[in-house]
Amino acid sequence: MHVRLMPWVVRTATQTPTRRWTSAGLVAALSLVLAATALTSAVPAQAEITNGLLLRYKLDETSGTVVHDSSGNGRDGAVNGTADWGGKEGLGFNGSDTYVKVPNNIMAGLNSISIDFNVWIDRTMGKPYVLYGFGNSSGSSGNGYLFSTGNQFRTGITTSDFHSEQQTRPGYSYQLARGMWKHVTYTQTGNTGILYENGVEKARNTNVTITPGSIGGGTTTADYIGRSLYSSDLYFHGRMRDFRVYNRALSSSETLTIATGAEEQWSQVEALASENGALDRFQDPDVGPVIVFPSDYTGDINNLQVPAAWTDQYGQTPTSWPTPATVKSPLFTLQQVSDLKDAVTAQVQPNNDTTYRLDVFYDGSIDQVVARTNAPASVTDSLAAQYAGKLVIETDAVSPGKCRPDQSAASNSLATTATPASGVQEVTTELQWQQVQALADYNCALAAFDDPNVGPKIVFPSDFTGDITNLQKPPGWTSDRGQIPASWPTPTTSKSPQFTLAQIQNIGTAAVQQIQPAGATTDYSVAVRYDGASDRVVVETDAPSSVTDPLVAAYPNKVVTATPPAPEFPDS
Repeated sequence: MHVRLMPWVVRTATQTPTRRWTSAGLVAALSLVLAATALTSAVPAQAEITNGLLLRYKLDETSGTVVHDSSGNGRDGAVNGTADWGGKEGLGFNGSDTYVKVPNNIMAGLNSISIDFNVWIDRTMGKPYVLYGFGNSSGSSGNGYLFSTGNQFRTGITTSDFHSEQQTRPGYSYQLARGMWKHVTYTQTGNTGILYENGVEKARNTNVTITPGSIGGGTTTADYIGRSLYSSDLYFHGRMRDFRVYNRALSSSETLTIATGAEEQWSQVEALASENGALDRFQDPDVGPVIVFPSDYTGDINNLQVPAAWTDQYGQTPTSWPTPATVKSPLFTLQQVSDLKDAVTAQVQPNNDTTYRLDVFYDGSIDQVVARTNAPASVTDSLAAQYAGKLVIETDAVSPGKCRPDQSAASNSLATTATPASGVQEVTTELQWQQVQALADYNCALAAFDDPNVGPKIVFPSDFTGDITNLQKPPGWTSDRGQIPASWPTPTTSKSPQFTLAQIQNIGTAAVQQIQPAGATTDYSVAVRYDGASDRVVVETDAPSSVTDPLVAAYPNKVVTATPPAPEFPDS
């Protein structure tokens, strides 16, 4: 029988343990080693695309009203209204009076252009609004401009007003998700305008006849970030960071590189660690990526070998590689790590006994072996004493949050993991989606998913008695890379119009009884999950309709069937 009905630990039990991308720093011994190397944080060189860069506002100031241009061209901007500086979290726009005035004539002489930035749109943002608008105004209306907006996600260019806009857009219903960071790029050259989201092309218009430099004959005095050229439009409400303007159209690979710079760098660090036989790699907040080698490593840790013919997940061959800090473990050879892992496994899971869960690994950020297990102290205390200073015992018990552990586990297994339909191509967005799922899990929701109109959305049972407008954040939460979030997304929340958790569980039980009744001679698979977008229970099975039709009829407008996805096979 192949049944996947509410397997209480399905999400955590089936995933390969991920080594943590920590921001907690190093313990004293390893810190001393790093300090002695006097290394600085490695920068992903491929993300520093400067060819044709007209201006770059990192928007990482902490005070003042000057937006500094780091392109070297001296095109500093000025913050008008309230300046809510957040350092690496960018500039906050209050939706009332905050905007950045860019120097006049920013598009003068340009036949091609790229505008690239990160944006976090507040969930309460009204409409219409623009993210930026470069051009001129006449009275209360725009009079020739280039702009982008997240509401009906699009970019438009015109030499007059909105009646003559030439738009590049993915569709009239598509909106840029709110309550999370997104990366937006618009490029234009010749007759082609392309609009990207997170480095992925979303729309293309091959009939653009207006060049940026033709607007106002090169004279533009209303060049704004966070403000429209129409006085009746709303000011932008949200945050922005790393706003760039180029005098050429970035290629698709360059766009993807900028959007995925951090993720790209990290995949290269991982490749370097693997190629050179390292123990671990992690992200230190002070020195950047760090690779840790065994204490008896005989190679040159200052001259790492680049893996031959390596390409990233997008098939790109890097033109340069990061230069992470490299150190040797003060405590461990490779064999000593292996021996300690074996000793822990023999104690917690003797003779392959799986009474207790166990994940044991070396953590370079603390230079210790970590054993994550639900085994009691009576089992682990002797290990902790024997390997003091070398072994950390961590509990893998899941915090129940505001709901009972069985409820939390049930909701985890019933819903698919929150993720945008187009996937995740940018490390910050990936973190945001993990946070959405964490909020759903901790607050005992039924599901979290991506709504194309409002962005992340969390659905609760119909009988949920908590405050869905004030979700509790799981204390001490980190991403699967160990990232500690500086802020949390604000997903839209709602209750299921027709399901309590118990009702979904009952349907799951009925599905198994219908498809795999006692004494059945035919082996059909069964998997039950709740789909928040449709507010339906989905029964994935390879059973024919003659078997499933009675189940669907018994729960009209509540149950749908689907073909099981193809099995995923691990890399060999």
